[in-house]
Amino acid sequence: MTRFLALSFACVAMVAAAMPARADATAKQFLQLDSSDDGVTLAETKITAIEEGIRITNARLPAGSRLYCQPSTLVFTGSQLADMVHRAVAANDKLEDDPVSSVLLDTLEKTFPCTAPAH
Repeated sequence: MTRFLALSFACVAMVAAAMPARADATAKQFLQLDSSDDGVTLAETKITAIEEGIRITNARLPAGSRLYCQPSTLVFTGSQLADMVHRAVAANDKLEDDPVSSVLLDTLEKTFPCTAPAH
């Protein structure tokens, strides 16, 4: 049984090594997709999935270590998330080459900072 598991692991490792690394789309690529008539739905689906991953990961961090503190009752639509990326890049065009997930996370951190309770 252990030989089978070792062989299975080796096969999975070889397949993974042969697959090209796929980087996150840049903000510029995302904005181009979002600006196209036939790509807007896909762009909104992608940015919603990215935000969900960030939100779930953030929620699993200990309370004092969270990256941002968005109200739990606030839920964004894909178009609202895309607008956040548009505004961030419009304010700083150097963000065009950053991964769209980083731009979104930075925006969420700035919009919903975690503040320490007052003593």
